[in-house]
Amino acid sequence: MMELENKLTVPVELANPFFFTNKFNFISYPVPSFNLKDFFLYEVHFYHGIPSYRPWDHPEETVPLILEEWGSLKGIIEASHKKRAQEETLPSMRKGIGLFLQLLFWCNRKPSVLTNPIPIADLPYRPVNVLERVNFIMSRPSLFHSFIQLGELMAEQEKQYALSIIKKASKL
Repeated sequence: MMELENKLTVPVELANPFFFTNKFNFISYPVPSFNLKDFFLYEVHFYHGIPSYRPWDHPEETVPLILEEWGSLKGIIEASHKKRAQEETLPSMRKGIGLFLQLLFWCNRKPSVLTNPIPIADLPYRPVNVLERVNFIMSRPSLFHSFIQLGELMAEQEKQYALSIIKKASKL
């Protein structure tokens, strides 16, 4: 895979210090297949006007992949908590919270926006009290309770996604 030399700064729509602690640079490169490795890669390309895959336009393809990634990550976080290694949980929780926000926005067919506050109120398919719950998790990501809450949010958003599919099918 050939990398391009274009370095991109974090767009204002994604400038959230929880995920990006400084003027983090992305390397813009062609993405041959769906990739959840880099935080908000598709949104970075979108907000910089770079032609790229738009996973929020294809939630039926991307939502199952996010949920699969969460399933793997969940085991890693559980193992860290069992060892009482809170410092080990932070990178995985950061990724899990990022996955949840992508799931939340992509289920609503929108690119993620991480401004403060995160504009969740306009999303029709979302868990109850989601903003308060996400803020709690982001303020204390290493707590076991935050991990449990994140798991509950993921499960609730999966149900919201199923509801959106049912509503869409009933309109056909």
